[in-house]
Amino acid sequence: MSYDLLETTLAVLVPILSEIKNLQEQIISFKKKLKQATQKDKIISINEKIEEKWKNIFELSPYFASQWRLLSLLYIKAAQDEDKTISGIIRDKYISLQREQYSKEGKIKNNLESNQVLQVYQAITESKNEEISYLPLFSFFIKFKFTLAKPYISKDDEEFYIIDNPVKKDKVFKVPMVSGSSWKGNLRWTSGKLLELKQDPKKQQRIRLQINKLFGHENEAEKKYFDSLLPEKERKAFEAELQKFTNRDGLRRATLHFYPTFFDQIDLEVINPHDRKTKTGKNPIYIECVPKGATGTFSLLYVPFDLIGHPVKEQKREIKKDILLIYCALKEMMLTYGFSAKKTSGFGIIEPEFPEEGQFEMTGIPKDILPRKGKFINFEELKTIIDKLCTYLEAGDGR
Repeated sequence: MSYDLLETTLAVLVPILSEIKNLQEQIISFKKKLKQATQKDKIISINEKIEEKWKNIFELSPYFASQWRLLSLLYIKAAQDEDKTISGIIRDKYISLQREQYSKEGKIKNNLESNQVLQVYQAITESKNEEISYLPLFSFFIKFKFTLAKPYISKDDEEFYIIDNPVKKDKVFKVPMVSGSSWKGNLRWTSGKLLELKQDPKKQQRIRLQINKLFGHENEAEKKYFDSLLPEKERKAFEAELQKFTNRDGLRRATLHFYPTFFDQIDLEVINPHDRKTKTGKNPIYIECVPKGATGTFSLLYVPFDLIGHPVKEQKREIKKDILLIYCALKEMMLTYGFSAKKTSGFGIIEPEFPEEGQFEMTGIPKDILPRKGKFINFEELKTIIDKLCTYLEAGDGR
């Protein structure tokens, strides 16, 4: 958005906000002067005018599906003019939108429908299953729709916003989302937790090698921490083994690929710090979130590019170890640890049952190997698929 367009838009919208301010002052005046019976009709009439003014503001927005963005621009303008009344009005409207509109019945999706781009929205939120038949042997794809059991919180990189804690949103559609890199980071963190729980240093070493293969090379902090868990003998053995599948700089590409998840609901969580002496709340802190009950789709692709050309028996052995670790980490992340900010407080876990059947596909295996044709409705059914698959991988060397 150009600077000239921004200035032109604000020049039109700021006076409307001043009219809203005057109307709200009239409501306060009527409450003081008029009797209660007379107040009601007058206040209803003024509130209708205020809603009409807000409607005019949103219709003038040059952004698509971005009432948050527009309110943020107006909020910054009011702050620059040091008009606390106007900034308060904008903040109240923002809270009202989150509480009363967007948290009900998928209003984000309805808002997109009204702008006649629902097909584009569906293209990014309800993407078709990946065609994996052309990928290397034993590549697999997992996809399932989930329902949040606790709210999801994240941090957006938006510079100008009404509150300090906006949830991460898609750049174009302003739809709450979990990026692929966030999924990768959370699943890697959960895999590290599984490594910590192992008491045997050799098992820790094996899982650490798997984590490097699945998610890519370690950063300095992760390397330092995992080094502290392993005895010197196992640490040196790990470093020697690591050199076999990394380049001379110690770098390694991941075999796991993650897709973003989009939600169609948004709400607010409130933290209200209390005074130590009076035990009363002072200034509530609003945190944007995706509320409990919202749905999203998780998608993961595994491509064992580093096993191409290896004997099939070796490929099967490595695939079996990888798929078991991925399943355990995925289940723990979704049901126990969570994938949200403030996960230690219980945010970002999902319901055990999925609202729709998920799908598991793998290249290079007979179709009759997968129970229910790779369909599952919870992690227990997915485990049945994994167990049947592992039995097949142990059965022989042929393709």
